[in-house]
Amino acid sequence: MNEEEVEGRSLLDLASIIREARKLGIKLLLIGGYAVAAYTRGYRYTKDIDLLADRPAIGKLKGLLHNLGYSTRDTEFGLAASKRLNQGFSDLHISVGKIHDISTDKDYPFNPALFKNAKLLNVKGYFARTSSLKTRVVDLETLLVLKFMTVGRQKDTVDVLSLLLDRRKEVNQMFLAKRAKAVGLGAHLLNQIRDYARKLREGELDRIWFDVTASRLPHTENREIARFLANLADLLRQQ
Repeated sequence: MNEEEVEGRSLLDLASIIREARKLGIKLLLIGGYAVAAYTRGYRYTKDIDLLADRPAIGKLKGLLHNLGYSTRDTEFGLAASKRLNQGFSDLHISVGKIHDISTDKDYPFNPALFKNAKLLNVKGYFARTSSLKTRVVDLETLLVLKFMTVGRQKDTVDVLSLLLDRRKEVNQMFLAKRAKAVGLGAHLLNQIRDYARKLREGELDRIWFDVTASRLPHTENREIARFLANLADLLRQQ
């Protein structure tokens, strides 16, 4: 089974999970790499599924995942599951109560507004550019906060750049800054954005982009991305 087939299997599982969860009356919200792919042209391959759910849904979700061939385990932050594919594993994480980032040990707390502000989007993959799978995806500003908050993961850096390349004109920067401040991530995001700006100037972001996508960042976009980062940093400082 090659990467394209693995991705296809992962997307089929995601569709089954969304469909069956809906029948069970469970609200799920897509976050992570597939959420980025739903907003962008899909610049990188992923096979992992990341979702947000309410705690009362976890028991029902375990049975659903077992039926799809996943082994599950409870975690401090929700539910983790894995399924063997192509001599490796497809991983699934369902966050409950908060979205935890293990790279920084920081949390994004659950708020019912996340479901209210979610967007109904078409979810596609790196190979499967078209898809009939539609589901609720975390709003663009929250997704950027979640991706900006991580440290040391190239795939998250590429995800941030993907969102800035394809969607930066749609981002409500004031809303993003206020949301980051409200959940206690304002200072952390400010440091992260300053670091992104430095790496953009020094060419490090272009090297990371090339390592993951085997293509170069459009240099015509660098100035606009730099302006976006500078403006967002100013807004975060004012909060």
